[in-house]
Amino acid sequence: MNLIPIILIVIAVGFLLYWLLVMTEGVYLGQRVVVWLYDLTANKYDGIKQFDIVHERATISIPLSQTLAGQQKPLVLDVATGTGRVPILLMQEAGFAGRVVGLDAAGKMLAIASSKLEAIPAENGKSSALIQQTAVLLPFPGNTFDAVTCLEAMEFLPSAEAALNEMVRVLQPGGTLMTTRRKGYEARMFFDRYHSAESFESLLQDIGFTEVRTDVWQINYDLVTARKRSVS
Repeated sequence: MNLIPIILIVIAVGFLLYWLLVMTEGVYLGQRVVVWLYDLTANKYDGIKQFDIVHERATISIPLSQTLAGQQKPLVLDVATGTGRVPILLMQEAGFAGRVVGLDAAGKMLAIASSKLEAIPAENGKSSALIQQTAVLLPFPGNTFDAVTCLEAMEFLPSAEAALNEMVRVLQPGGTLMTTRRKGYEARMFFDRYHSAESFESLLQDIGFTEVRTDVWQINYDLVTARKRSVS
């Protein structure tokens, strides 16, 4: 019996499953699978990510706080908040004095975020809230938020374009977007979901953003910031 074809089939199936469930985290199997996988790993998520708090503050919460410093009680939305990365950073940031809303479709991820936020004293008028909801459609009126963030999640959303259109809708004119663009060889394994730096910047400009800027951030991600175009 020739085992070579069987071995090749097993290898191919194994690679396909790895691509579907690990590399692209279920995105090609539908939103329910993505949410299920995140809930499955919720208790291990922070350990897997091993966030560097110094780097996180320097690149996320301090720049955001400085951008929003001139506004009274700024309102921030964090899309795909997971275990509360951005809300926790802002609630602990001395320069931030507003309200941050974390939104995610995975209930177990939000439960962990909630427990961590409850341990942080609300000072200087800061407050936070968590909402279980998908990125499309966002359950907020237009022109609501002073800033919207969405980190390391764009490629896992049902449609990055649809999500970005929702983000620009809920942002106030002149409001700030902070998001990420996946890069490197793994990014190209997302095929139709992959954006070069140039195409991602063009996408943001086409849907109503200006002052688009791409900065090196992590091995697998660029940090992209922009402003919603003001009404002339």
